[in-house]
Amino acid sequence: MQMLAKVLLTSCVLIIGFFLYSSDVEASEHDKPQIKKDIISVQSTNYIKDGNASIRRVDSQTVGSSCSTSSYSSVQQISCTIYLQVKNKSTGQWVNTGNSRRFANSYSSYVSGSVNFRIQRGYEYRIRTYHTATRYDNTEYLYATTGSLRY
Repeated sequence: MQMLAKVLLTSCVLIIGFFLYSSDVEASEHDKPQIKKDIISVQSTNYIKDGNASIRRVDSQTVGSSCSTSSYSSVQQISCTIYLQVKNKSTGQWVNTGNSRRFANSYSSYVSGSVNFRIQRGYEYRIRTYHTATRYDNTEYLYATTGSLRY
């Protein structure tokens, strides 16, 4: 009888310890920042499955960028538009440079494209992309933003 009590007590301690350990691990995982290639505005979508953006240094005067949009099924039109943004040195705000490029497909579930932009040295640049999927006159959209490159 005494042995049964010890086994039950040990089992209870192990079970309680397991739950406490599991929730500590779960909390620490949520506290860590996630590093991604792009930051996507979170929204619930019926059509858009994914939207991606990327930026890369080509040379001292050129930045390369790409975007892609995928949908769960074929839509009437799917697109992604790349906007080159520069950081305003005095305000710290990101502003469009006026350089952009749009890629679109009809009756498809995927579109992608890439473009290079000429830049001026001494500034910080990033890519912001606009992704859309249109089906039956309903258009869904999301934005994705890359990290920045300093030239």
